[in-house]
Amino acid sequence: MSPSVLLSVLLAGILGLLAHAMLGRSLWQLPVYLVAAVVGVFAGEIAATLAGGGWLRYGNVPVGSALVGGFGAILLAWLITFRAITRAETGE
Repeated sequence: MSPSVLLSVLLAGILGLLAHAMLGRSLWQLPVYLVAAVVGVFAGEIAATLAGGGWLRYGNVPVGSALVGGFGAILLAWLITFRAITRAETGE
């Protein structure tokens, strides 16, 4: 595995675990946040590559753009899971 991919996966794992620690209510949300973080980090990297730049580049990895993508995907995952949890609690 190349160091760039390893750094991206490590960054996504940290983001996903932190999101679950701060926002998660149950264990089934852990893989949701991890997958969302991985998808968001790699989407941020692809967007930075297509735009021709990237923030806080560390080697080949645009860390700033990857963080923005990861946070965006985690926010989307939180909105989806929050809606599912509140529906389950209210009995809809």
